[in-house]
Amino acid sequence: MVLIDRLFLALAVAAGAIAGLVMALTFADVLGRYVFNSPIRGAFELTEMAMGLLVFGALPLVTLRREHVVDAILFDRMPGAVRRVLAVAFDLLGAAVCGLMAWRMWLYGDRLVRFGEVTMELRIPKGMVCMAMAVLVGLAAFAFLLAAWNAARGRSLRVGVQEDM
Repeated sequence: MVLIDRLFLALAVAAGAIAGLVMALTFADVLGRYVFNSPIRGAFELTEMAMGLLVFGALPLVTLRREHVVDAILFDRMPGAVRRVLAVAFDLLGAAVCGLMAWRMWLYGDRLVRFGEVTMELRIPKGMVCMAMAVLVGLAAFAFLLAAWNAARGRSLRVGVQEDM
Protein backbone atom coordinates (compact mmCIF):
# COMPACT_ATOMS: atom_id res chain seq x y z
CA MET A 1 0.00 0.00 0.00
CA VAL A 2 2.94 2.33 0.64
CA LEU A 3 4.05 2.00 -2.99
CA ILE A 4 0.57 2.90 -4.22
CA ASP A 5 0.41 5.90 -1.89
CA ARG A 6 3.77 7.10 -3.20
CA LEU A 7 2.74 6.61 -6.82
CA PHE A 8 -0.48 8.54 -6.31
CA LEU A 9 1.36 11.25 -4.37
CA ALA A 10 3.89 11.56 -7.19
CA LEU A 11 1.02 11.98 -9.66
CA ALA A 12 -0.50 14.70 -7.48
CA VAL A 13 2.85 16.48 -7.20
CA ALA A 14 3.20 16.27 -10.99
CA ALA A 15 -0.31 17.73 -11.31
CA GLY A 16 0.73 20.58 -9.02
CA ALA A 17 3.82 21.19 -11.14
CA ILE A 18 1.64 21.23 -14.25
CA ALA A 19 -0.61 23.82 -12.57
CA GLY A 20 2.44 25.99 -11.89
CA LEU A 21 3.62 25.63 -15.47
CA VAL A 22 0.17 26.53 -16.82
CA MET A 23 0.16 29.62 -14.60
CA ALA A 24 3.63 30.66 -15.81
CA LEU A 25 2.71 29.95 -19.44
CA THR A 26 -0.49 31.99 -19.17
CA PHE A 27 1.38 34.89 -17.55
CA ALA A 28 4.09 34.83 -20.20
CA ASP A 29 1.53 34.56 -23.00
CA VAL A 30 -0.52 37.51 -21.72
CA LEU A 31 2.65 39.54 -21.17
CA GLY A 32 3.90 38.70 -24.64
CA ARG A 33 0.53 39.40 -26.22
CA TYR A 34 -0.18 42.78 -24.63
CA VAL A 35 3.30 44.18 -23.94
CA PHE A 36 5.38 42.85 -26.83
CA ASN A 37 2.54 42.14 -29.30
CA SER A 38 3.90 38.59 -29.66
CA PRO A 39 1.93 35.79 -27.97
CA ILE A 40 3.48 32.39 -27.32
CA ARG A 41 2.80 30.06 -30.24
CA GLY A 42 0.68 27.08 -29.15
CA ALA A 43 -0.01 28.37 -25.62
CA PHE A 44 -3.71 27.54 -25.92
CA GLU A 45 -2.98 23.97 -27.02
CA LEU A 46 -0.49 23.42 -24.21
CA THR A 47 -2.90 24.86 -21.64
CA GLU A 48 -5.75 22.73 -22.95
CA MET A 49 -3.79 19.48 -22.69
CA ALA A 50 -2.15 20.40 -19.40
CA MET A 51 -5.50 21.06 -17.73
CA GLY A 52 -6.74 17.59 -18.62
CA LEU A 53 -3.56 15.98 -17.33
CA LEU A 54 -3.73 18.11 -14.19
CA VAL A 55 -7.26 17.01 -13.30
CA PHE A 56 -6.78 13.35 -14.09
CA GLY A 57 -3.31 13.30 -12.49
CA ALA A 58 -4.61 14.44 -9.11
CA LEU A 59 -7.77 12.30 -9.19
CA PRO A 60 -6.27 8.99 -7.94
CA LEU A 61 -4.81 10.54 -4.75
CA VAL A 62 -7.92 12.63 -4.09
CA THR A 63 -10.01 9.49 -4.46
CA LEU A 64 -7.83 7.30 -2.27
CA ARG A 65 -7.72 9.90 0.49
CA ARG A 66 -11.44 10.64 0.20
CA GLU A 67 -10.83 14.32 -0.37
CA HIS A 68 -13.63 14.83 -2.87
CA VAL A 69 -16.07 17.61 -2.16
CA VAL A 70 -18.92 16.00 -0.25
CA ASP A 71 -22.12 17.06 1.41
CA ALA A 72 -21.76 15.39 4.79
CA ILE A 73 -24.87 16.79 6.48
CA LEU A 74 -26.78 13.50 6.30
CA PHE A 75 -23.82 11.14 6.00
CA ASP A 76 -22.30 12.17 9.34
CA ARG A 77 -25.61 11.59 11.14
CA MET A 78 -26.08 8.03 9.85
CA PRO A 79 -25.13 4.96 11.86
CA GLY A 80 -21.69 3.53 11.14
CA ALA A 81 -22.99 0.41 9.40
CA VAL A 82 -25.11 2.49 6.99
CA ARG A 83 -22.16 4.81 6.27
CA ARG A 84 -19.99 1.80 5.51
CA VAL A 85 -22.51 0.26 3.10
CA LEU A 86 -23.06 3.59 1.34
CA ALA A 87 -19.33 4.24 1.11
CA VAL A 88 -18.68 0.82 -0.43
CA ALA A 89 -21.61 1.21 -2.86
CA PHE A 90 -20.56 4.67 -4.04
CA ASP A 91 -16.91 3.68 -4.29
CA LEU A 92 -17.85 0.67 -6.44
CA LEU A 93 -20.03 2.92 -8.59
CA GLY A 94 -17.15 5.40 -8.92
CA ALA A 95 -14.80 2.57 -9.89
CA ALA A 96 -17.24 1.38 -12.55
CA VAL A 97 -17.70 4.87 -14.00
CA CYS A 98 -13.96 5.61 -14.02
CA GLY A 99 -13.23 2.17 -15.48
CA LEU A 100 -15.74 2.75 -18.27
CA MET A 101 -14.30 6.20 -18.93
CA ALA A 102 -10.75 4.82 -19.03
CA TRP A 103 -11.73 2.09 -21.46
CA ARG A 104 -13.56 4.48 -23.80
CA MET A 105 -10.81 7.11 -23.60
CA TRP A 106 -8.20 4.47 -24.44
CA LEU A 107 -10.17 3.34 -27.49
CA TYR A 108 -10.61 6.95 -28.60
CA GLY A 109 -6.91 7.69 -28.08
CA ASP A 110 -5.99 4.59 -30.07
CA ARG A 111 -8.21 5.75 -32.92
CA LEU A 112 -6.58 9.20 -32.83
CA VAL A 113 -3.13 7.58 -33.00
CA ARG A 114 -4.14 5.34 -35.93
CA PHE A 115 -5.46 8.33 -37.88
CA GLY A 116 -2.41 10.44 -37.02
CA GLU A 117 -4.37 13.25 -35.34
CA VAL A 118 -2.16 16.07 -34.09
CA THR A 119 -2.77 19.54 -32.69
CA MET A 120 -2.96 22.34 -35.22
CA GLU A 121 -0.03 24.51 -34.18
CA LEU A 122 2.47 22.35 -32.29
CA ARG A 123 1.68 19.02 -34.00
CA ILE A 124 1.45 17.16 -30.67
CA PRO A 125 -0.15 13.70 -31.11
CA LYS A 126 -3.63 13.97 -29.60
CA GLY A 127 -4.00 10.23 -29.19
CA MET A 128 -1.02 9.91 -26.87
CA VAL A 129 -2.40 12.63 -24.59
CA CYS A 130 -5.80 10.94 -24.57
CA MET A 131 -4.24 7.58 -23.76
CA ALA A 132 -2.24 9.13 -20.91
CA MET A 133 -5.47 10.54 -19.51
CA ALA A 134 -7.09 7.11 -19.89
CA VAL A 135 -4.33 5.55 -17.78
CA LEU A 136 -4.82 8.22 -15.11
CA VAL A 137 -8.58 7.63 -15.02
CA GLY A 138 -7.87 3.90 -14.79
CA LEU A 139 -5.70 4.59 -11.74
CA ALA A 140 -8.60 6.57 -10.27
CA ALA A 141 -10.83 3.52 -10.79
CA PHE A 142 -8.24 1.44 -8.94
CA ALA A 143 -8.20 4.05 -6.16
CA PHE A 144 -11.99 3.77 -5.88
CA LEU A 145 -11.63 0.00 -5.50
CA LEU A 146 -9.03 0.47 -2.76
CA ALA A 147 -11.29 2.97 -1.02
CA ALA A 148 -14.20 0.50 -1.22
CA TRP A 149 -11.98 -2.22 0.25
CA ASN A 150 -10.95 0.08 3.11
CA ALA A 151 -14.56 1.06 3.79
CA ALA A 152 -15.71 -2.58 3.73
CA ARG A 153 -13.03 -3.44 6.29
CA GLY A 154 -14.22 -0.63 8.55
CA ARG A 155 -11.27 1.66 8.06
CA SER A 156 -11.73 5.40 8.36
CA LEU A 157 -13.78 6.98 5.60
CA ARG A 158 -11.72 10.16 5.81
CA VAL A 159 -7.98 10.58 6.11
CA GLY A 160 -6.85 11.37 9.61
CA VAL A 161 -10.30 10.78 11.14
CA GLN A 162 -11.03 7.81 13.34
CA GLU A 163 -14.60 6.65 12.92
CA ASP A 164 -16.65 3.93 14.52
CA MET A 165 -18.11 1.88 11.72
